[in-house]
Amino acid sequence: MCGVIGSFNRFQLQSHYLDEAVRCLSHRGPDDQGVWQDEYVKLGHTRLSILDLSPSGHQPMTSQDGRYCISFNGEIYNYLELKQELIALGHVFNGHSDTEVLLAAFAQWNTTCLDRLRGMFAFAIWDQQAQSLFLGRDRFGEKPLYYWYNEESFYFASELKALLPLLPTVPELDPVSIDLYFHYQYVPEPRTPLKGVHKLPAAHYLKVSRQNWEFAPQIYWSLEQISPVTGNPATLIRQELEKSIELVLRSDLPIGVALSGGIDSSAIAALAAPKYRDTLQAFSVGYPGRPAYDERNQAEALATSLKLPFHDVELTTEALVDFFPSLIAAVDEPIADIAAYGHYSVMQLAASRGVKVMLSGIGGDELFWGYSWVARAARISKLKYDYIQAPQWRARGIEVLQKVFQHSFYQKLGRSQKVPGYLQQWLQPGIDLSQMTLSPPERAVFYELSPDFVEALAYRPHLFTQSLWEQVPLGNPYGLFPLEPPTALDIPNQISQTLFQTWLVSNCLSLSDRVSMACSVEARLPLLDKELAELVIGLRKNQPDHRLPAKAWLKAALRGIVPDEVLNRPKRGFQPPVQEWMRAVVQENLESLKTGYLVKLNILSSSFIQSLTAEFSAQSKHTFMLYKAVVLETWYRQIVLSSQPIPCI
Repeated sequence: MCGVIGSFNRFQLQSHYLDEAVRCLSHRGPDDQGVWQDEYVKLGHTRLSILDLSPSGHQPMTSQDGRYCISFNGEIYNYLELKQELIALGHVFNGHSDTEVLLAAFAQWNTTCLDRLRGMFAFAIWDQQAQSLFLGRDRFGEKPLYYWYNEESFYFASELKALLPLLPTVPELDPVSIDLYFHYQYVPEPRTPLKGVHKLPAAHYLKVSRQNWEFAPQIYWSLEQISPVTGNPATLIRQELEKSIELVLRSDLPIGVALSGGIDSSAIAALAAPKYRDTLQAFSVGYPGRPAYDERNQAEALATSLKLPFHDVELTTEALVDFFPSLIAAVDEPIADIAAYGHYSVMQLAASRGVKVMLSGIGGDELFWGYSWVARAARISKLKYDYIQAPQWRARGIEVLQKVFQHSFYQKLGRSQKVPGYLQQWLQPGIDLSQMTLSPPERAVFYELSPDFVEALAYRPHLFTQSLWEQVPLGNPYGLFPLEPPTALDIPNQISQTLFQTWLVSNCLSLSDRVSMACSVEARLPLLDKELAELVIGLRKNQPDHRLPAKAWLKAALRGIVPDEVLNRPKRGFQPPVQEWMRAVVQENLESLKTGYLVKLNILSSSFIQSLTAEFSAQSKHTFMLYKAVVLETWYRQIVLSSQPIPCI
């Protein structure tokens, strides 16, 4: 796990102080760093040594014939298998790193090497012969890659805090991205909060040459390409889980697991413990007084049954408030997910115990319908699609039923916790049908089911200044894919793909990467393994599972491995005291928000912010909206204003 950075000039390399910018990524790679350059390109790298700890793993690394040079961040889990294949093709290796294997794979197969990689990665390879630069990013976007360009220069880096000093001027905030941020609590990629700064999207590559100075990312993997799969889901998923775990345990350093009381992390611990050549260590977080949402007891009980050393840290509100500016700086992008503090604390605890590799259950909820509202979105969108395709007489009948199901009595009955489960299940189709109108005509229903997203729509007309509104296109920027035939993907898989391309990559994976790397720890996510994901999506194409109970396939695959009490336990994960934490952070930052840069730059309406803060002080209202504003304000101060351009000579 590492940090990558580089510059590419079309005509002649401008000698930016890239060496200084490299130091901005030292937390991503404290073990080694290096810089390589030729007439047009300069590549930098910081190394967190995980595989092949010897100098032969030093980067940037050049190929044996001198044609290619690579700066690589990530892990290629199937590097040993690829290495044997490449040796059979005549390649010779000097060391034992996956970087050398990736470089040889690119030399052998060029762009199509991406199809063979099983892992997480973001890398840049300079081809001196073709005078072209190739950048690639893994399928789900576990590893980040930002870039900026103009007519003559191209810069890229693993994090904004390293990229911004290379730019000729500090970029302005992008109004469209800021509008999106206040709805999603993050900026969906490939956008960033800053004008002209882009993310290379997950499952894409970018090839730039001196002769063809164009910047058009190309997709190399998508759910549409996955072939349908037949067979028993529980058996097949169990087999693929076993393989995924075996691959992520390849490490020359100690490995730990981030363990909560939930299914995903418990599954990883239970599968990994007997396979690991050493003793797996478990790490968890808790809260003062051990409230009901504190899962340390459950996590420790599982760790004890698996004979794993268990470590925990107790998180206080006061510590969060004190650490908050540093946390925002570590996250590198404005992401208003309060759970970031818990994830950071787990990684920090692991680092303090000498553990540099941590297994995490991130991705399980997204792959296996762990969120009830996402499964509902799939059901409702499928109903809406069927309605659009229905004959006119049937459509009219559906409209009549909609009005019945939208009646307040039916809605209360269908949502009441006092109604027996079997009756709720019988009423649910009517509830689903009544919500088809939540989204615009012929559009899928998705984020309209998220209360925070809907709440932001109500704030939107008042939150921003007129000058910002003039730069935001008219219309609804949040519309999802159209419900029109023929569809390349069935509706449930389109919903899954949308979840992957928004929440998973821009919130969950961005947080996972930044907080772990801030602690110089590598996070590995076996539930986002390429082969496992393709198996689940392929099975789903033949036998849809969105109407089954949450994580039904995963639970079936884990029977006999994970205790039944864990499989049947309600989902929680690392769940912090959300309202208490957010209120404390907002209270601490009220004054700086009212007179801050977002107001000075005419982004947020000063009068509306004054109104919100007054009502917050009096009645604790508007907490989450104000928390999002505080995160953005703090991020601007910590990342943008502190990143002054480095002069070039």
